[in-house]
Amino acid sequence: MRMSRLFFDTTYTRTQRGAVGITRTVRRLFHELEEQDAVPVQAIAYGGGRFREVASASPEPVSHRVPAGLTFRLATSRPGKFAVTQLTRLPWPILRPLWEYGTGRAYGSSCHGAPAADFRPGDAVLLCDASWNYAAWTAVGRARAGGARLAFMVHDLMPIRHPEFCAPELVRIYGRWFEEMVRAGDAVICNSAATEQDLRQWAREAGCVLPPTGWFRLGADLPCLPGDRAARPQIESFLMGSEPCFAAVGSVEPKKNYAFLLDAFERLWADGLDLRLLIAGRATAECMDLVRRMKEHPEHGTRLLAVFDATDTEIARIYEHCRALVFPSLMEGFGLPLVEARTQGCPVIASDLPVFAELGDGGVFLYERHSAAALRERLVEHARADARPRCGRMPPFLWKDSAAQCLRVAADLLGMTLAPG
Repeated sequence: MRMSRLFFDTTYTRTQRGAVGITRTVRRLFHELEEQDAVPVQAIAYGGGRFREVASASPEPVSHRVPAGLTFRLATSRPGKFAVTQLTRLPWPILRPLWEYGTGRAYGSSCHGAPAADFRPGDAVLLCDASWNYAAWTAVGRARAGGARLAFMVHDLMPIRHPEFCAPELVRIYGRWFEEMVRAGDAVICNSAATEQDLRQWAREAGCVLPPTGWFRLGADLPCLPGDRAARPQIESFLMGSEPCFAAVGSVEPKKNYAFLLDAFERLWADGLDLRLLIAGRATAECMDLVRRMKEHPEHGTRLLAVFDATDTEIARIYEHCRALVFPSLMEGFGLPLVEARTQGCPVIASDLPVFAELGDGGVFLYERHSAAALRERLVEHARADARPRCGRMPPFLWKDSAAQCLRVAADLLGMTLAPG
């Protein structure tokens, strides 16, 4: 069957101002899919138990109409989040209808008045957004009843494989979301071969029958820098110091393993090595103790610098001037900073996760992820000799290429063909 239209879910991303992780993936994919000629693309958002046609994946002001806007504001407030945490403790037969009603009202406020999508045979629906935040399966059922076929994306299995890195309510709701989507969906798309392999392994262990699965690679375009390419003076001076400067880029969250990284630097400082560490990433509630540790560290501002609001330009400057990017994560579905750094010629010291081995080239230096000694050895090696001159640059894989690959994989998995072009 020829794919006549592609509907692309933007529900969660439309409520977010930032552009990191999943929100960056959704916005970049949608933008590039809009530019291709193989199939018309329509953005959709979940509201009131169905998908509605919206203009884009850009953030939309939440309606102040009552009760829709009020529902969203209450649901995302601190008391609302506490209520959600308590609700997720309920047995699923009780929680399911409450989740469907509540998320339908809350997310519906961002697409109030938007027309319901009218699905028909030949339509494909692609869910790449964080759809575990809402009862997407109710809208999926309506779409399939109209004749559409659906693929949903798995970015990683962290809530299932590594619940210790997640809030308890996310672990509970993600597991239920996954069960519902496996039953409702026609295909699963992953963001790397490693994620797909992990998904298949987990399914075998859990006795779960999956729909057809596949994977595509995320893009990593070089940031568009302003003419002066300037960063804040504090960051510029830290990068340009005489001692080797290593950097870590990414949200300060448990899976990133930054406490382990800081421990390694403290040991090297105690041993008399003069090297510096710059950490750039959004602070999260789960790691506020570590955030305080970094802010109050006796070396902060001298051999340690933590920046929690770095701009794209500043991140690019970090990749350009640091001795190496250090990526000590214990779990990743993809690892965008690794690819971004390598496309700018920056060496990368990374834990030996399967996805890092998959993405890595001659400029990625792996170490055994649980070995502090192995990490320190890599740091000393790069502090003594700059690997940048011999690493070269990884050829960039553009978001345009990523979107084209995603579309081809989705069509193949759904048993659909695309118009030539």
